[in-house]
Amino acid sequence: MAESALPIATRIADACGASITLLHIVERGAPAQVHGERHLKGASEASTYLAEVARKLAAKGRQIELHTHEVPVGNVAESIATHAEEHNIDLIVLCTHGAGGMRDVIWGSIAQQVLQHTTLPILLTRAGDTSSVPFTPRTIMVPLDATAAAEAAIGPALGLARCLGSAMRLVVVVATPETVPGQWRPTATMLPTVTRELLDVQEEQAVAYLDRLVGEIRSTGIKASGEVRRGDAVTELANDTGEHADGLVVVATHGRAGLQAIWSPSVAARLLARTRAPVLLVRIVDAD
Repeated sequence: MAESALPIATRIADACGASITLLHIVERGAPAQVHGERHLKGASEASTYLAEVARKLAAKGRQIELHTHEVPVGNVAESIATHAEEHNIDLIVLCTHGAGGMRDVIWGSIAQQVLQHTTLPILLTRAGDTSSVPFTPRTIMVPLDATAAAEAAIGPALGLARCLGSAMRLVVVVATPETVPGQWRPTATMLPTVTRELLDVQEEQAVAYLDRLVGEIRSTGIKASGEVRRGDAVTELANDTGEHADGLVVVATHGRAGLQAIWSPSVAARLLARTRAPVLLVRIVDAD
C-alpha cells in the first residue's frame, strides 16, 4: 500500500529535478501485519526492502537516498516530520490506508499527525491506485475563499504547474440561501431576501477576485482559469474536481485540532473524503 505513493513521488522528482528519500521508521511494538500486509519490524529487514525499492527506481537515473530509523519509536508521525526536517526535505508524500480512505488518514493517523509536527507540505494519494498510470495532471485545482490564508496554496500549486506542465484552476464556492453555514442559517431564514442579495454581491466580488488572481498567474506564463460555483462548499468542490478531471487538488489548511481547515466546518477534511484526486495539504503558519 505504501508503494502507492511512489508513482507520484517519482513523477514530481523527475519533473522538478529533485532527489527522492525513501524512509522507514521502525515502530515500537509493531504488529506482524498492517491492513493485511506484512509489517517491517526490524532494521535489517527494512533496509533490505528499501534497497530493493531504490534499485528499481534508480534504474532511470534518479537520485535515491535511503534511511532506516533503526531505534524503534512509539510516535511514527513525529519521527517522519523530524527526519524530513533533518534531511532538508521539500515535500512529504504519503498514501492513505484502510477502507475509510482519505477520511481515516485525516482524522486518525499518520498524515494528520505529521502535519501537526511540521510546516512542510504533505501530498496524499490513495493506497491501491494503479501505479501503471502516469501522474500527469492536466489541471491543478486550488479551492479559495478570498482570504490570504487560503492563498497560501497558490505558490506550491504554481510551482508544480510549472514543473508538470499543468494548468491551474482557481475555484471559489459562494453559498446559496439554502446552503449557508450553520451559524448564519437563522439570519437567512428570517431575512431571505437580504441574504440572497448579499450572497449575489459576494458572487460578484468573487468573480472580480478570481479575475485578478488569474491575471497574475497568467503573467507568469502558466495557463489559469477561475470559476465561481454556488451551493455547499464540499459538494461543489468535489463535483467541480470530477467534472474537470483535475489531477491534483492543492488546499491550504491549519495543522491543529484534527486538521482544522480554514473553512468551517472543516471543508478540507470533508473534501478529501469525496475526491479521487491526490491532495496536497499546504500548512498555514499562524502568526505569533
